[in-house]
Amino acid sequence: MKKIHRGWFILILITCCVLASLGFGRFSFGAILPFMKNGLHLNYQETGYLASSIFLGYLFAVFVAGYFVIRFKEKRVIISSLILISIGMVLTAMAPNFYIAYLGCLMIGLGTGGVYVPSLGILSQWFSNKSKGMAMGIAMAGSGIGMVFSGLTIPMLIDQTGINGWRIGWYLLALLVIIIAIINVFFLINRPKDLNLKPIEKGKESLLIKEQRNASLDTNVYRNKTIWFLGFIYFTWGVSYLVFSTFLVDYLIVDRGFKNKLAGTFFAVAGITSIISGFIWGSLSDRIGRMFTLIVVFFIQSFLLLSISFSGNSILIFLIIVIYGVTLWAVPSIINASVSDYIHPKYITVGMGFVTVFFSTGQLVSPVITGFLIEYSNSYFTAFLFSSASALFGGLGCVKLLLNNRKNAEFNHSD
Repeated sequence: MKKIHRGWFILILITCCVLASLGFGRFSFGAILPFMKNGLHLNYQETGYLASSIFLGYLFAVFVAGYFVIRFKEKRVIISSLILISIGMVLTAMAPNFYIAYLGCLMIGLGTGGVYVPSLGILSQWFSNKSKGMAMGIAMAGSGIGMVFSGLTIPMLIDQTGINGWRIGWYLLALLVIIIAIINVFFLINRPKDLNLKPIEKGKESLLIKEQRNASLDTNVYRNKTIWFLGFIYFTWGVSYLVFSTFLVDYLIVDRGFKNKLAGTFFAVAGITSIISGFIWGSLSDRIGRMFTLIVVFFIQSFLLLSISFSGNSILIFLIIVIYGVTLWAVPSIINASVSDYIHPKYITVGMGFVTVFFSTGQLVSPVITGFLIEYSNSYFTAFLFSSASALFGGLGCVKLLLNNRKNAEFNHSD
């Protein structure tokens, strides 16, 4: 039997890191939020600020993560950030009021960004461009697994333990994050060359080679116009997907009259279908091109978010959630693979951190705007319209970047 490349084990570890950071640290928040809101007696604006505290921490962390990686290497940054996430979860679980909860969520956000960006940076070292989209997509399954776990577990804890079940949920997540940190201490390796190995070369070259990958392996992240454009596209997705991932459970309970358990199950269904989303669309982007794949994804998401705002039928809502879930992690998988197509390997983590600043800025402003829209319209209708429009802008941005890339490729070919 042919020996299994160590890179596949690294991919499993990185998927666990994404599970601990985005899955438990970020997306479990959406399942816990309605019960935390009731337990701490928060209004919608305070709830929006609480969600923004995670994104504020995340924004700062992704901005500096690349420089910490250059100084301390990926593994140390990841382990330290996992510990920070677990401390933030414990603090949030103990919170007696809004302010302590805000501080705890801020720490969770800092840790989440500190794990996520270096984790994807490690993957870009272990996988070549032929399979990078696929690898990033598999790693993003960790987010979906976290959604499934929290969507099923948190409502069950509430039913079993009462109004403070959300606190037990945070303690449980903190324990799981620590376990993942310990596993990574022993087994995570930064680069294949540390073990005298080469990156995994599985896959074929893109059919749409006109995207001009590797045409400019730039060492200056901040002067690369393509990276700035990718950042804008990522910003629109950060704004757009927030309504779905953060407020879906509350929308189903408040606007549609769902029971806690059913709303949690729908959230878990979105998580289940999202597990394969990154793999499907990331692999597709390896074959037909990053931007073309993103255009399809953004337009699908815009249509679905518009549909859910008009839908009152539970079966139709279920179908929309399933289809949206299948596209959910496509954007971060493909965006991060795109960054590594254009940036010198040494600066990939800096590049990923830079575009993620745009994304996390979108995350930061979105819940505040969404909270305002919900508070003053007294429903989620305008929030979903806002989310749909943001996704549409993202799709149009991808069209523009695809045309630019093809134009540049044809110009260079003529030379």
